[in-house]
Amino acid sequence: MLESAMPRSSYGAGTIFKRGEIWYVSLWADGRQIQKSSGSRRRQDAVSLRDQLLGRKVRGEVSDVALAKITCGELLDDLLEYGQANIRSSTARIWKLVIEANIRPFFGHLKVAKLTTEKLKEYRRKRSAEGRCDSTSNRELSILRTALNRGRKCTPPKVVSIPYFPMVSETNARQGFLTDEQYEKLRDALPDYLKPLFVTAYSAGVRLGELLAIEWRQLDWEQGFITLHSEHTKSGYARAVPILDGDMKDWLTWSKDKATAGQHVFHNEGAPIKEFRRTWRKACELAGVPDLKFHDLRRTAVRNMRRAGVPQVVRMRITGHRTDSMERRYNIVDIEDIKSAKQLMQRKTPRHNADAED
Repeated sequence: MLESAMPRSSYGAGTIFKRGEIWYVSLWADGRQIQKSSGSRRRQDAVSLRDQLLGRKVRGEVSDVALAKITCGELLDDLLEYGQANIRSSTARIWKLVIEANIRPFFGHLKVAKLTTEKLKEYRRKRSAEGRCDSTSNRELSILRTALNRGRKCTPPKVVSIPYFPMVSETNARQGFLTDEQYEKLRDALPDYLKPLFVTAYSAGVRLGELLAIEWRQLDWEQGFITLHSEHTKSGYARAVPILDGDMKDWLTWSKDKATAGQHVFHNEGAPIKEFRRTWRKACELAGVPDLKFHDLRRTAVRNMRRAGVPQVVRMRITGHRTDSMERRYNIVDIEDIKSAKQLMQRKTPRHNADAED
């Protein structure tokens, strides 16, 4: 039986009432009545609860009907719209590709209010079953989390609470790189049109996306440099990389000789190179390095520069690394490094003199 302890308040100010020994609060939001128990026998606790609910109502957070209709797909649309005007075009393009290919098909129809940690774990299991690594799932889920966080910042908020995201600890950077012998085998296994791209990535450590954007006007043959424009670099800063004598210069010259009217340095009969995963995979298998990724060439270049004595700050200028920590991830120590260290260490090691013993 409902026992009123005070006169009913106005429609918008909420109502405090007593049911049995417990105080309750009632208010209206979006045409719906919301009742909450204070769980207390003290009227003041109900007053505090009412004030909290009214504050949430003013901020648009007590809007059950509206919030219940919002889907993850709507938040993803908002994120893409935000990305078009506020982040680098290359990043926005990656967001769109990942969202449309993987995130939207799984989460797009789901109401935000129904999104749970278990659903996020289900997504991880699905991507793992498809052969995707933990780091890939982490990146994809982080995009969804960004969409939810932006939804929470809206006025009124489109998201009230965000579930816990099951991000998995990632291992250190891949340890893949090419030895000199493997480099020669893979170079010879690739079709000629990919060799300029391959040897340049191996020699200078430039990212694939940055390489594919290079045009002939960016090459200074006399000075021996390639200038990377800021709009095409991941860091957003222009930089120059050297054209090394040998394979790199020879194959760039070959590419120039084969170029027709095209402007791109890396091309296939004049057409810019875009997709070559199948060809790359086949060549890697023939060369005996089936698990090699194109990005491993960047890692190899950093290692080779370090071994050649190129200072870290210069290596970072060439490869485009912005922080020491990122550059250090590419400093792979292999058995050849250990052998070199052993030789240096033994020069300083005191030798055992058997004749000096009693």
